[in-house]
Amino acid sequence: MISGIFWPVFVFSAIALFVIGTAYRVLSLSRQPVHLRWELSPIPHVKGRGSYGGSDFEEFEWWKGPRRRSLLAPLAYMAVEIFLLRSVFKNNKRLWPFSLGMHLGVYLIILTAPLYVAVAIILAGGMPSSDTNSLREVTYVLGVTGYLLGISGVLGLLVLRSVVNDLRSFTSASGYFNLAFLGAVFLSGINACLSLPDFTGTVGQYAKDLITLDPTISIPFLLSLHVIISILFLIYLPWTNMSHFIAKYFTYHSVRWNDAPRDAKMDTELRRLMGRPVSWSAGHVQADGDRSWIEIATEKATDEKTP
Repeated sequence: MISGIFWPVFVFSAIALFVIGTAYRVLSLSRQPVHLRWELSPIPHVKGRGSYGGSDFEEFEWWKGPRRRSLLAPLAYMAVEIFLLRSVFKNNKRLWPFSLGMHLGVYLIILTAPLYVAVAIILAGGMPSSDTNSLREVTYVLGVTGYLLGISGVLGLLVLRSVVNDLRSFTSASGYFNLAFLGAVFLSGINACLSLPDFTGTVGQYAKDLITLDPTISIPFLLSLHVIISILFLIYLPWTNMSHFIAKYFTYHSVRWNDAPRDAKMDTELRRLMGRPVSWSAGHVQADGDRSWIEIATEKATDEKTP
């Protein structure tokens, strides 16, 4: 068993790396160039129009009129997307039940984290362990449910992506690895959960020892294995395509739902982007790496025929 100062150093360093990686991804996405408007996408924050997929663009000189906004509608839309995976259901119903199971498993495991911290705080306050019985029981049920949903979802996705031709053709080796890595988190978790006599109490005590920086931390091997796999996955997560939990915000708010009128700041940014050199290899673009977008877009093609 691993014990001693290793645990607080390992865990808190990993959390710091996760925060740094996530912050880096957020910053890099926020600095992306202005996107093309996705004008056919429903914009739920438009009052009176979002319910049927409309937008302010329906109005002549829409940018001159008042812009009524709803705060609740976008939140409701995103809640359905996040917790029920509406887009996956609409576009690929074969994947939906397994993807939903995997994501719900992740959500439930995330939900148990503050509950373990609550148990740790109670124990750190000197209260008897019996005072946490109800909280531990709820946490245990949520944890077991999350691990089982996660495992079933990961296994289903791995099988589908391996045997269905149109899924296998666009699933990369890293995609399989990511699913297997997440599956290892769920599998090690359910193994520890079902094997240890008081899993939630043990995790709560472990969390208390971490919070109090107890140098004598010692936990069973199965829990150690689960913690190490989970922490390594946490470090790995921001640098993979699984970080779509970050990118999705920008996909919706900066692309699909961006209906802000052009202003001086946007015009300046667009002029800067149009001045960048183009090096596409497509022949019809006739880009040489030196001419800018504005030069290519405004010049008359040499082979254009005049009627």
